[in-house]
Amino acid sequence: MGIFNIHMDRTKQFILHFFLFTFLLVLGAVGYMVIEGWSFMDALYMTVITLATVGYGEVHEISPEGRLFTVIRIFLGVGFFLYVVGNVIQFLVEGRIRHVLGRRILDKQINKLKNHFIVCGYGRMGRALCTHLIQKYLDVVVEQNPNRVPVMDKDGILYIVG
Repeated sequence: MGIFNIHMDRTKQFILHFFLFTFLLVLGAVGYMVIEGWSFMDALYMTVITLATVGYGEVHEISPEGRLFTVIRIFLGVGFFLYVVGNVIQFLVEGRIRHVLGRRILDKQINKLKNHFIVCGYGRMGRALCTHLIQKYLDVVVEQNPNRVPVMDKDGILYIVG
């Protein structure tokens, strides 16, 4: 539940994570180049081992300013890592488990139905029709638009997307 992932699809999240990681690498390398006067490769290497928290040791002797910069880099790197791991866990727990368990429950309910109506589409007319049919019969909606799933869930409608 990061600050950047509110209502964001997975592709946009991946792109954001990639750019944040690249930004951390570039910022770290440039920081070591400016503060310590190191070459790009030494600065990049130091940035990578710092972000990865590997702890191989400094490439060269490091100044007090460089040490402070390294501490900040460690916190940023660990924070970023925890942010990405949290998003992955959130995706696995909320998305996949909810989808699998929710779909199984819906399938079991649909398989138990007898003498029911099947409504194709849950747009304005399909939704209005279902409100009348659900009073006398259980109905199943076949909907092509996956964006309507939250509305059908909210309305307690049995549905198949496809």
